[in-house]
Amino acid sequence: MKNKGKNIEEWVMGNIGLQKGIIFQTIPRLSSLLLFSFCSLALTVYHPQPAQAEQDLKDFDYWASLCSAWEVAVNNKKYEDALKACDTALAINARPPQLWLARGNVLLAFNKFTEAVASYERVINLDPKSSEGWTQKCSALTELAQYPQAIIACDKALQIDANWGRATPAVAWNYRGVAFSKFAKPEEARLSFDWATKLNPDYSLAWTNSCLALYQVPNLEAALKACDRALEANQFWGSYSAATGWANRGKVTYAMGLYDESLNAYNKAIATNANDGKIWTEYGVVLGKLGKYAQAQTAFDTAVKLSPSYAFALANQCANFNRIGKHEEAAAACETALQKSDNVWGQEGVALGWNQYGNALTGLGKHEEALASLNRAIAIKPNYASAWSNRSVTLWYQGKYNEALLSNQRAIEIEPFSSQAWYNQGRIFTSLGQVEEALAAYNRALKGDGYIGDRTMLAEIWVNQSATLLRLKRYQEAITAADNAIAFNPQSSIAWYNKALGLMALKRYQEAANTYERAISIEAKNPNFWAGKGIALRFLARYPEASEALKKALELNPNHPQALVNQDIVMEKLQPPTPQ
Repeated sequence: MKNKGKNIEEWVMGNIGLQKGIIFQTIPRLSSLLLFSFCSLALTVYHPQPAQAEQDLKDFDYWASLCSAWEVAVNNKKYEDALKACDTALAINARPPQLWLARGNVLLAFNKFTEAVASYERVINLDPKSSEGWTQKCSALTELAQYPQAIIACDKALQIDANWGRATPAVAWNYRGVAFSKFAKPEEARLSFDWATKLNPDYSLAWTNSCLALYQVPNLEAALKACDRALEANQFWGSYSAATGWANRGKVTYAMGLYDESLNAYNKAIATNANDGKIWTEYGVVLGKLGKYAQAQTAFDTAVKLSPSYAFALANQCANFNRIGKHEEAAAACETALQKSDNVWGQEGVALGWNQYGNALTGLGKHEEALASLNRAIAIKPNYASAWSNRSVTLWYQGKYNEALLSNQRAIEIEPFSSQAWYNQGRIFTSLGQVEEALAAYNRALKGDGYIGDRTMLAEIWVNQSATLLRLKRYQEAITAADNAIAFNPQSSIAWYNKALGLMALKRYQEAANTYERAISIEAKNPNFWAGKGIALRFLARYPEASEALKKALELNPNHPQALVNQDIVMEKLQPPTPQ
């Protein structure tokens, strides 16, 4: 009996704490959205005069005046009233181009783009020198994704350079830049925005659109300067506001890895406009990157409440549910995104939805369905690193380690600096018994793109690094790795546990006992923690306390092998000596 349970190395090697499973890549990139403006809308109250004029449908001046006040009607969401006024006036006299222009503006404001184009064409037919008509037609055609035609219309407005009305050449250059951006012509877009801002140095909307065009190239330093210039000027936003500028600054600083600055920018955007589901979604992405999952969930829930069919918001809500382990809720959000949404997905497209749906199904243990979903994401977007890495997670859970390795290596080929992919690589190598390779993978994860702000993720990498070092019997390094994990997440019970294992191996029993106690204070129902504490106390010859700890381990797991062996030894020590 005296030699039972004394092999500390055996105890350490049999009980190394690894993070559970490998982890889904859940945070998609921010979408890139170029913004438009038709005209600035005055915030006044619309008061149509019903009685007398309603009776006289031939009173052209009355209906024409209501049509000309279209901005007031649009601001008060009186779309039908404004359109009725314009149509009634034009039925009496269809010759005034300014009424067709007002009608087109009403239709454009309420997303009736094809009808808006038809109205603007009537303006141009009646007044071929109407640069304003050509400019507004350019805007509507851009909304219809008819980019070459839109560019021609803007060019025509600038070539004619007459009858601008309430538009200006700067507005035409701005719309021209938007069309080129949407048409994936970033250099032409940049030049157009440059002209817009030269003509009007305080044109905030053109500056922020320039910011986004530079972001897409990407030329992030120049993009940031353009965003800052938009916010500095803070005027000529069209139908938008400074919220757009702050959101775009948040997008750029996020791409630069300046997550705290990005968070601050989105906070200011929301303070300016709290009713934009797009801004709330991007805000949630930043919060997720910083490991603030509860706050991210609130942001995504708000986005979905504001825009119930917004695919990008639903997919990110799904992703965050996956990250916090709520896989049923994740699956429901992704199903809504894939089946009932507006199909506005951001950069990854619909592949984002299938990728996150696959994660949810993996979390629910539906591995074959998950693989089908992830394969679909990859079929849509073959260079989607996140989907390849998440596919490796599903294969890992199925015990198909070699297939998982191949899938994850594909993710690394696409994104060589992905901390997520290297983290998963380490777990796969661990499962294959390739400990040195696992250690190298975790080192790469810690030097990768990131999760620079996600303290929880960094803690998980350090926890697995410490476990790998324990396997290699590099105990002091393992303790250091565990301390790093604790620095990022003091509530990581596994980090405290791994530190205790390293201390046990170095025979620093009192420190080990204290460290086990820290792990127990976080997760009191883990039998390994109680057994470890009991063994440390046994080596300190504190047998009564050791016995209590080991009893607790056996209450939690009656078949715990180390607790059983060491309880026998402790009980033997507690027995009174046999009389001679």
